[in-house]
Amino acid sequence: RTTADGRHHRPMTDVEHRAHDPAPTQPTPELLVGGSAAYACMWRLVRQARTTVELETYIYEAGAVGDRFLAELTSAARRGVRVRVLVDAYGSDALRRDYFAPLVAAGGELRWFNPKRLLRRNFRNHRKLLRVDGEAVIGGLNIADTYDGDGLQAGWRDFAVRVDGPVVDALAESFARMWDLSVFSRREFRRFWRRSPPLVAGADPQPELLLSGPGCPTAELRRRLLFDIRAARRMQVWAAYFLPSRRIGAAIRDAARRGEADIMLGERSDVPVSRWASERLFMRFLRAGLRIHCYRPQIVHAKAMLLDDVVYLGSSNLDVRSLLINYELLLRLPSAALAARLRAEFEIDRRHADTLDPVRWRQGRRWWQSLRSYLAYQLLARLDPYVATRSLRSLR
Repeated sequence: RTTADGRHHRPMTDVEHRAHDPAPTQPTPELLVGGSAAYACMWRLVRQARTTVELETYIYEAGAVGDRFLAELTSAARRGVRVRVLVDAYGSDALRRDYFAPLVAAGGELRWFNPKRLLRRNFRNHRKLLRVDGEAVIGGLNIADTYDGDGLQAGWRDFAVRVDGPVVDALAESFARMWDLSVFSRREFRRFWRRSPPLVAGADPQPELLLSGPGCPTAELRRRLLFDIRAARRMQVWAAYFLPSRRIGAAIRDAARRGEADIMLGERSDVPVSRWASERLFMRFLRAGLRIHCYRPQIVHAKAMLLDDVVYLGSSNLDVRSLLINYELLLRLPSAALAARLRAEFEIDRRHADTLDPVRWRQGRRWWQSLRSYLAYQLLARLDPYVATRSLRSLR
């Protein structure tokens, strides 16, 4: 075209237009509060799937939620979508083995992770992941009616997050590795151990995938977590089970001494022995200044940490089994917007929780409660890792 001054200009191509546009902003991961919001998002993604659906879960129970997932997955398989479901054999032991027959008949694929009865108790796939094409949902929720609700009026308190971008490619590779490992034979385990794990995806402000479990870069997860805890001036944590390793526990106490540090536990737990074990540590953390809150309305099942403007969210608990034994996945999400959303949720929960007073806590303990906590701690922090380590040697 010709301008008013007589000079000729050709139109810019689409590539040139994109080059002149400002750099796109990093999308904020979508926080999903409670099972109702998480399941609705997951069902929508499965309905919209075009090529791939991959579901990985520790517990899958028959019921309203499980049956709805089965129907959505089966429908996707009938449309020609490749559907793969990986269910942990120990966590979902109560599920009928023919439950997924409609999905398999429609062309879907199913595998049980670690079906070996002698090993399944020690080595569990505790991960929770739904990947649909280029999107994924990560969180602490299993597939069961227990989680369906808002975490206040109904359903256990939990969170999930929907992400897209490069981290989804790393999640896809991670799922493929777990799919191949699922038979948990010595040959497959050794192959898994030798193969390079999926690379951590990106750097700030990109989400990072962190993994734990035998044959995974567990040390990288602990290294990143320790670095962020030691740098944090403000920390809020939801912990379904609180039994940290010595180094992570020391870092949390240091964070409490130099800044604000809060942890949200449940007033009651779905695993009482885990709560008894964590109570053995309470006074040590209370003396350091950690504020321990006990949420009243529902069981806390969330696994989330806010360290300034960095969010950790996924399947990993702050306990020895998650950080050393189980197969887990955790997303490190550097996002001020997501941190602000979760911080607001923490303030809501604090209004529905009792905060432990160190003096009253110490004075209110009975000898038999202290003994119970000691025995539970020895079981979960000492014996459980020892037995798992011995079993691991037989595979390697």
